Amino acid sequence: MRKPAMVAVLMLLALCMATRVAFSGAASIGVNYGQVADNLPLPQRVVQLVQSTSISKVKIYDANPVIIEAFANTGFQLIIGVKNEEIEDMQDSNKALTWVQQNVAAYMPASQIKLISVGNEILTGSDTEMMAQLVLAMQNVHTALTTLGLADQVKVSTPHSLGVLSSSFPPSSGAFRPEMRDTIIKPMLQFLAQTSSSFMINTYPYFAYKNSPQDVSLAFALFLPNPGITDPKTNLHYDNLLDAQIDAVVSAINGLGFANLPVIISESGWPSAGDQNEPGINIENAQTYNKNLINHVTSKGTPLRPQMGMDTYIFALFNENQKPGPASERNFGLFHPDMSTVYDVGLMRSCSGDSASPPPPASYNPTPVPPSSYYPTPVPPPPAPVSYTPVPVHPSPSYTPAPVPPSPTYNPTPAQPSPANPTPSNPTPAGGGTRVWCISRPGADPSALQTSLSFACGAGAADCSAIQPGGACYEPNSVSSHAAFAFNSYYQKHGRNYWNCYFNNNALLSVTDPMLFAGSGSCVYPSQ
Repeated sequence: MRKPAMVAVLMLLALCMATRVAFSGAASIGVNYGQVADNLPLPQRVVQLVQSTSISKVKIYDANPVIIEAFANTGFQLIIGVKNEEIEDMQDSNKALTWVQQNVAAYMPASQIKLISVGNEILTGSDTEMMAQLVLAMQNVHTALTTLGLADQVKVSTPHSLGVLSSSFPPSSGAFRPEMRDTIIKPMLQFLAQTSSSFMINTYPYFAYKNSPQDVSLAFALFLPNPGITDPKTNLHYDNLLDAQIDAVVSAINGLGFANLPVIISESGWPSAGDQNEPGINIENAQTYNKNLINHVTSKGTPLRPQMGMDTYIFALFNENQKPGPASERNFGLFHPDMSTVYDVGLMRSCSGDSASPPPPASYNPTPVPPSSYYPTPVPPPPAPVSYTPVPVHPSPSYTPAPVPPSPTYNPTPAQPSPANPTPSNPTPAGGGTRVWCISRPGADPSALQTSLSFACGAGAADCSAIQPGGACYEPNSVSSHAAFAFNSYYQKHGRNYWNCYFNNNALLSVTDPMLFAGSGSCVYPSQ
């Protein structure tokens, strides 16, 4: 841990916090906040860090309640995600509604969730069943938003890699892979157009260069001066690889009749460190790429869409030390886990409220590679940080009670909770003015629920009288039902903060009154 760097960063944040203003330009700059690491700062600290930059949007890969709550009342716009493994559940409209209730409605309007990404790079994976399920999952999530009156505020899309293209050079020849073009892609584009959403693309010039450094000019990939290429069909000139990649996607979209569909660059970046056999990786190249990417997308469109800006999400906020693969996968971050900068791309704000002018990139000349009119087709897919379960940051009071055998009376030996977790200043109960309950997580292991239930009714001091034999909420007599009542009692009693509804990941928040599923009409789950 680089403690001096952490102290310096926190002092800077304290000085500059009040001066954050929106990033100006044709497009907004966002960042991908991945969690595949075991050394990242608390989300509250991350919020302070991002507030010290000109970044205005944040994208996460799941619906982590700790992160969503941390960004409440900050003005940041969020993209949250349905994980790949949750797509099968989204085939059921009722499960989709529950997901949206628990992960979106419960946090709005305090948390400005603007888009739900359903999966990540599904169509370039190997699970053909999941591919076939994708569009229906997106439709069901949108229907749930409509049911809850949120469809105008929250859009639905899914990120793709460039591997969805069968052809990408010249850009005008861009076309989707024929095996999915009519069965999956076209219905998806229709859905995006009908719901006023956007096509999301993860595009990495770095991977094109890495795959074929003898054919792809490094200057072309880094937005540096180079002769560029000219598309023989459109006669449009391209002086950087990103524009060529994006316009190949635009051409494919246009070819299916959706010429005005907006495009979001959902991931793009360049690693600052890697293995010895990975070409083109160093801090100077990473700094050059991301700085030039920001300047480019906020000042102009692509040759095919010169007037249409694209919101762009840099990959990534932090270096993530648990990502698998080559060393480059763990070194895409703008910041170290101690919140010090890996390199400066001009996003940090000065205390006057303006973006600090970054020093020019270190003097260097990228390895000369003759400019080429060719780049690989399709471009290898970028990293996919999706299948993981983030380590919760603000759990309920941690405890390790002795296992208690199931008992209808739930009178365990009181467990001794560990010291309370740090509490953010002025915490806001989840859901704002919305009625919110804490319930047991569907499918949770019964023995784990029993342990958490014993804590809630013992050391946690929840009021469990209603789930005693003869009590109003005793039926249905199941550990899941009884745990839901006890968890909610604990949650309501201890402040209704998101970290009061964790219980070792055996609980979740709900905006649906649990009494609707109770066995007795006299059973009442308290709420405020």
